[in-house]
Amino acid sequence: MSNVLKWFSSVIVFNIVLIVWLGFVENSNESLMLWARHTARISFAYFLLSFSASSLHYFFSNTLTKFIRHQRRYIGLSFALAHTIHLVALTSFFIVMEENPGIVTLIGGGLGYVLVYAMALTSNDNAVKKLGLKQWKRIHWFGVNYIAVIFALTYVGKLLNGQLNGSDYDYLTFTLMVAIIFMVFILRLIYFLKFQTVTTSRLRSLLRN
Repeated sequence: MSNVLKWFSSVIVFNIVLIVWLGFVENSNESLMLWARHTARISFAYFLLSFSASSLHYFFSNTLTKFIRHQRRYIGLSFALAHTIHLVALTSFFIVMEENPGIVTLIGGGLGYVLVYAMALTSNDNAVKKLGLKQWKRIHWFGVNYIAVIFALTYVGKLLNGQLNGSDYDYLTFTLMVAIIFMVFILRLIYFLKFQTVTTSRLRSLLRN
């Protein structure tokens, strides 16, 4: 089985387990809400692994972080699959509950999905050759950072606006997710600055020689 199929299978398994668990929820409306909420958390986990792969390996070099960095492309594609399942769950919730997500959510989230699929479609060597490495990096850099900001704003907004069900579990879960994504932002920033410093030093050394 190829790497991408293995990661895709893990997404399917997680969602099957989720659906089985939701089958025990008697209230159908609550079941839809939980389906949308937990599919978002599943996709967030895959995104976080892909988003933090390089910086994690740089700061915590070991067999696990090396494996995650090596599998980053397939993890990213699995995130696209997981987030598509979340889109189905979220759309179902809005339709059944007859709720309007709002223009800001539609535009912001819509652009997010456009970027998710743009990155998924270009996550191959052929796309890198056709676009050129520099342009390819720009697309993926903007895409992953935009999605990370959307996740962060969504979770921070839920905490600040009290959009939780009042349980300590939900509060701790969202607080933890916000803390993790901001920590990854910091690690990526430090990694970027260190990489830029090393690149500049090498360039100056070459110019002197």
